[in-house]
Amino acid sequence: MANNLQRAAFAFVGLFLFSFPVWALDNYKEFKRDHWDFEVGTQFFRSEANYPSSGGGSQNLPNGNHYQLIDVNLGTRYMPRQNWSVFAWGTVGSAESKDSIATRTNSTLSEGAVGFDFLMYNDLFQLVPEVIALMPFEKIDPASDAVMNSEGVFEVRSRLIAQKDFGSMRGYGWLGFNYRGDGRSFLMPWGVGAQLKMTRLRLGAELFGYQSVSDDTDKDSLLRTSYINGVNAGSMKFYGPNPSLVDTQVYATWLITRKWSVQANGGMTLMGSNTAAGFHVGGFIRYSFDMTEGYTEDVYEPVNSPVPNYRSNMYDSDMSSEKKVQQFKEETDDGIDQNIFKPRPTKKKPRVQDQELQQQLDDTEFQLELKSDKKKRRRR
Repeated sequence: MANNLQRAAFAFVGLFLFSFPVWALDNYKEFKRDHWDFEVGTQFFRSEANYPSSGGGSQNLPNGNHYQLIDVNLGTRYMPRQNWSVFAWGTVGSAESKDSIATRTNSTLSEGAVGFDFLMYNDLFQLVPEVIALMPFEKIDPASDAVMNSEGVFEVRSRLIAQKDFGSMRGYGWLGFNYRGDGRSFLMPWGVGAQLKMTRLRLGAELFGYQSVSDDTDKDSLLRTSYINGVNAGSMKFYGPNPSLVDTQVYATWLITRKWSVQANGGMTLMGSNTAAGFHVGGFIRYSFDMTEGYTEDVYEPVNSPVPNYRSNMYDSDMSSEKKVQQFKEETDDGIDQNIFKPRPTKKKPRVQDQELQQQLDDTEFQLELKSDKKKRRRR
């Protein structure tokens, strides 16, 4: 009983104190120029059954065996343009398997990934291709006794996402192709989802999975089966030959502020082949900011005022110099004749046209006087 309580407490701490889940790439893509996201999260998975190779329903692990995994992820996504982004994440996996003989644990930096996506089409709906290169930091070694906490092979994951925003609702789906190294089968991932968009809350549900589209080179290897039974308590969470799976998830994302958001999610597997059956819960906390925040001018709301927009309120204040000048009246009752201070009238200078006319008149008068003098001299 005490051990069960300790495990439950550990799982709870892993979910809500280590971080709110794993780097979960959003299946509905949003693009904002110069926008940067930082995320820390975790996912908890527990399985007590497998889906056999024949598919259909699950079969319990023998002797009450179980397998569980806690992934803690750190990730980031940066959008240098309004139509594409780059991202990366790293995962620390902590796995535990328990059978009738022993309880095994393994906690390591299990994998890292880099990728990019871009908005290829944006009209009636949106098409977003995504490509991810995943590098394992710990490979699977059938000669070891370590429980598996990742698939342990190099992968190139690609998919094409189709999405549509209907206002308060969003719909999306994807189809892809996963290349896996070391002779593993290639996978075709798929999924559909819907999201209800509210002011500060996003509620969503997804149905997703994958299907093997090629064969493992050692799908019938007895060494492989023996290793899974020995270190993973028989669970086919990883290393199963030609796996396929149908899974579900519901989630709620709360936008606390413009920069902070958290998500909680959970789901359970429905059917599959050569893979583990179980449930998963998790979440994440995300910090987002715009690189151009410090370079944009603040926008202020207009304030109601009786003063016109182009005139300051200062003109209507008691300190206004305009009002003071209008109310000023000079004291003149001091016994002195104020007329002496009045400006004297000045003779206006004639305009240019008047001067020319006056000059012509003076010339004419002068000529007439000359003629008159000549006549008088002749008469004498």
